[in-house]
Amino acid sequence: MSVRRIRTRAAAMAVAMIAAVLVPLAASAPAQAAQDGAAGTAAWTPQISPLFSGEWVKRDVPADKRNSELLTCSLASGIACVAVGQGDGRLSVFHLFRCETRSLSNFVDSLFARNNQTGGAQVRFWGPTYSYYAPADGSIYSFPDHATYDFDSLDIC
Repeated sequence: MSVRRIRTRAAAMAVAMIAAVLVPLAASAPAQAAQDGAAGTAAWTPQISPLFSGEWVKRDVPADKRNSELLTCSLASGIACVAVGQGDGRLSVFHLFRCETRSLSNFVDSLFARNNQTGGAQVRFWGPTYSYYAPADGSIYSFPDHATYDFDSLDIC
Protein backbone atom coordinates (compact mmCIF):
# COMPACT_ATOMS: atom_id res chain seq x y z
CA MET A 1 0.00 0.00 0.00
CA SER A 2 1.36 3.44 -0.88
CA VAL A 3 2.15 6.11 1.70
CA ARG A 4 -0.39 8.41 0.08
CA ARG A 5 -3.14 5.83 0.41
CA ILE A 6 -2.25 5.20 4.08
CA ARG A 7 -2.44 8.94 4.80
CA THR A 8 -5.82 9.21 3.06
CA ARG A 9 -7.24 6.29 5.06
CA ALA A 10 -5.79 7.67 8.31
CA ALA A 11 -7.39 11.07 7.63
CA ALA A 12 -10.73 9.43 6.82
CA MET A 13 -10.59 7.39 10.04
CA ALA A 14 -9.79 10.51 12.08
CA VAL A 15 -12.76 12.37 10.60
CA ALA A 16 -15.04 9.38 11.24
CA MET A 17 -13.87 9.11 14.86
CA ILE A 18 -14.40 12.83 15.49
CA ALA A 19 -17.88 12.67 13.95
CA ALA A 20 -18.69 9.60 16.06
CA VAL A 21 -17.95 11.64 19.19
CA LEU A 22 -19.40 15.03 18.21
CA VAL A 23 -22.70 14.00 16.58
CA PRO A 24 -24.06 12.20 19.68
CA LEU A 25 -22.93 15.09 21.90
CA ALA A 26 -24.75 17.60 19.72
CA ALA A 27 -27.89 15.45 19.69
CA SER A 28 -27.94 15.11 23.47
CA ALA A 29 -27.28 18.79 24.22
CA PRO A 30 -30.29 20.62 25.71
CA ALA A 31 -32.10 22.87 23.28
CA GLN A 32 -31.70 26.09 25.22
CA ALA A 33 -31.92 28.40 22.26
CA ALA A 34 -34.02 28.08 19.15
CA GLN A 35 -33.50 30.10 16.01
CA ASP A 36 -36.31 32.47 15.11
CA GLY A 37 -36.11 32.55 11.34
CA ALA A 38 -38.21 35.69 10.88
CA ALA A 39 -36.32 37.85 13.35
CA GLY A 40 -32.97 36.15 12.97
CA THR A 41 -32.31 36.26 16.73
CA ALA A 42 -31.75 33.50 19.23
CA ALA A 43 -34.70 32.81 21.53
CA TRP A 44 -35.18 30.70 24.63
CA THR A 45 -38.02 29.56 26.84
CA PRO A 46 -37.90 30.83 30.44
CA GLN A 47 -39.30 28.38 32.99
CA ILE A 48 -40.49 28.51 36.59
CA SER A 49 -40.80 25.11 38.19
CA PRO A 50 -43.08 24.00 39.57
CA LEU A 51 -46.21 25.80 38.43
CA PHE A 52 -49.08 24.74 40.67
CA SER A 53 -52.72 24.17 39.81
CA GLY A 54 -54.31 27.49 38.85
CA GLU A 55 -51.00 29.13 38.02
CA TRP A 56 -50.11 29.80 34.40
CA VAL A 57 -47.72 31.34 31.91
CA LYS A 58 -48.53 33.48 28.88
CA ARG A 59 -45.86 33.34 26.18
CA ASP A 60 -44.88 35.69 23.36
CA VAL A 61 -46.06 38.91 25.00
CA PRO A 62 -44.77 41.91 22.97
CA ALA A 63 -42.41 44.16 24.95
CA ASP A 64 -44.68 47.18 24.51
CA LYS A 65 -47.54 45.25 26.23
CA ARG A 66 -45.43 44.20 29.24
CA ASN A 67 -46.81 46.64 31.82
CA SER A 68 -50.44 46.18 30.81
CA GLU A 69 -50.00 42.38 30.92
CA LEU A 70 -48.42 42.56 34.38
CA LEU A 71 -51.27 44.78 35.63
CA THR A 72 -53.95 42.54 34.12
CA CYS A 73 -52.23 39.41 35.40
CA SER A 74 -52.11 40.66 38.98
CA LEU A 75 -55.47 42.44 39.36
CA ALA A 76 -56.67 40.05 42.05
CA SER A 77 -55.12 40.41 45.48
CA GLY A 78 -52.81 37.59 46.48
CA ILE A 79 -51.24 37.37 43.01
CA ALA A 80 -47.63 37.91 41.96
CA CYS A 81 -46.74 38.23 38.28
CA VAL A 82 -43.32 37.93 36.72
CA ALA A 83 -42.37 38.88 33.14
CA VAL A 84 -39.06 37.71 31.69
CA GLY A 85 -37.51 38.09 28.25
CA GLN A 86 -37.47 35.27 25.71
CA GLY A 87 -34.55 36.68 23.71
CA ASP A 88 -36.66 37.55 20.67
CA GLY A 89 -38.12 40.86 21.87
CA ARG A 90 -41.06 39.10 23.54
CA LEU A 91 -41.69 38.05 27.13
CA SER A 92 -43.20 35.22 29.14
CA VAL A 93 -45.58 36.39 31.89
CA PHE A 94 -46.07 34.06 34.87
CA HIS A 95 -49.17 34.28 37.12
CA LEU A 96 -48.25 32.93 40.58
CA PHE A 97 -49.98 32.79 43.94
CA ARG A 98 -48.84 29.77 45.90
CA CYS A 99 -46.32 30.45 48.66
CA GLU A 100 -43.50 28.15 47.57
CA THR A 101 -39.87 28.25 46.51
CA ARG A 102 -39.38 27.54 42.81
CA SER A 103 -36.50 26.91 40.44
CA LEU A 104 -35.79 29.20 37.49
CA SER A 105 -34.30 28.28 34.15
CA ASN A 106 -33.49 30.41 31.11
CA PHE A 107 -33.91 33.65 33.05
CA VAL A 108 -31.43 35.62 30.98
CA ASP A 109 -32.65 39.23 30.72
CA SER A 110 -35.53 41.70 30.94
CA LEU A 111 -36.99 40.64 34.29
CA PHE A 112 -39.96 42.51 35.79
CA ALA A 113 -42.35 41.72 38.64
CA ARG A 114 -45.59 43.11 40.03
CA ASN A 115 -46.46 41.92 43.50
CA ASN A 116 -50.12 42.29 44.50
CA GLN A 117 -49.97 39.82 47.38
CA THR A 118 -51.45 40.50 50.79
CA GLY A 119 -49.82 40.52 54.21
CA GLY A 120 -46.53 42.02 53.08
CA ALA A 121 -45.40 38.94 51.15
CA GLN A 122 -42.37 39.51 48.93
CA VAL A 123 -41.38 38.22 45.51
CA ARG A 124 -37.74 37.31 46.05
CA PHE A 125 -35.26 36.24 43.39
CA TRP A 126 -31.86 34.88 44.30
CA GLY A 127 -28.85 33.05 42.99
CA PRO A 128 -25.30 32.35 44.06
CA THR A 129 -24.30 36.05 43.96
CA TYR A 130 -27.36 38.33 43.92
CA SER A 131 -30.66 38.61 45.74
CA TYR A 132 -33.44 41.09 44.94
CA TYR A 133 -37.07 41.38 45.98
CA ALA A 134 -40.29 43.14 45.02
CA PRO A 135 -42.41 44.26 47.99
CA ALA A 136 -46.18 43.84 47.96
CA ASP A 137 -47.00 47.41 46.97
CA GLY A 138 -48.43 46.92 43.46
CA SER A 139 -45.48 48.63 41.73
CA ILE A 140 -43.74 47.13 38.71
CA TYR A 141 -40.14 46.37 39.57
CA SER A 142 -37.32 45.93 37.07
CA PHE A 143 -34.26 43.84 37.87
CA PRO A 144 -30.78 44.35 36.39
CA ASP A 145 -29.72 41.87 33.70
CA HIS A 146 -26.47 40.96 35.48
CA ALA A 147 -28.51 39.77 38.48
CA THR A 148 -31.15 38.09 36.34
CA TYR A 149 -28.43 35.91 34.78
CA ASP A 150 -27.49 34.82 38.32
CA PHE A 151 -30.99 34.05 39.61
CA ASP A 152 -31.86 30.38 39.93
CA SER A 153 -34.60 30.55 42.59
CA LEU A 154 -37.81 32.41 43.31
CA ASP A 155 -39.93 32.63 46.44
CA ILE A 156 -43.23 34.50 46.57
CA CYS A 157 -43.83 34.59 50.34
